[in-house]
Amino acid sequence: MGYASLDAALAFPDNLAPINAHIAITDTLKSDANFLIHHFVVNQLKNDKHVVLVGLAQIFNHYFLIGRKLGINLQAHKQSGKLVFVDGLTHLNEYTAGTPYPPAKAPTAPTDTLDYKDQRCLLKSFYKTIARYVTSPNTLVILDDISVLLYNGFDIEQVSTFILKLRSLAEKVQGTLLTVMHADEEGSEDIEQDNFVKSVIYGSSLVLQVQPLNSGLARDVHGQLDVIYGPQQPHKQNTNTPQQSLHYKILDNSVSFFARGIAQV
Repeated sequence: MGYASLDAALAFPDNLAPINAHIAITDTLKSDANFLIHHFVVNQLKNDKHVVLVGLAQIFNHYFLIGRKLGINLQAHKQSGKLVFVDGLTHLNEYTAGTPYPPAKAPTAPTDTLDYKDQRCLLKSFYKTIARYVTSPNTLVILDDISVLLYNGFDIEQVSTFILKLRSLAEKVQGTLLTVMHADEEGSEDIEQDNFVKSVIYGSSLVLQVQPLNSGLARDVHGQLDVIYGPQQPHKQNTNTPQQSLHYKILDNSVSFFARGIAQV
């Protein structure tokens, strides 16, 4: 499965992300939250559930190599259809117009591509591409990461609407939406960027906030994970997941989570 110590802390039933929920993961330039994505992907696939992973920041090979370290063959799951990888990076804007598409039968070829060709209504086109694959019960839809859309000049209001529509899409199949975005303190000086981060968090059920230690770098602690209820958490008193702050240490083929102040070796 995923990271055992994180499973214990989150206490999700069957270690699966709650259905009809939007989990917002935030990180910073100093503390990348990419390792959390793999935790959710592994748990979902090992429970024989579907994953639609939209890679806005990485190509498939990145996820494949890390998955192999965690003991899961993402290529096999992609071939079986349990994992759908939508390439949202290589043809995202007008500057990528000349980028060649990978051969369809290549191992690293994506299931589908978000393509800039339809310039009139790009996000609507992107939504339709993703929606083709969100058809199975309990599908986990992952956007990694939505900050890339802003960096590529997409309108903040349109991106916010895009995320809301994807959450509604996931809910239709009793699924879950998971979004990743950068939320550096430096970005709070940009009013539009700050408002966007707040709007995504406002639409979430659970926030997993990854950040560096206030005290700086440490040998045995690589960062902190804060688990916070989002405004859309419907029944805070009934959830098994407590609000909490954990420290974590990234290992070769896992990540260890532990209470603050307890050193790990």
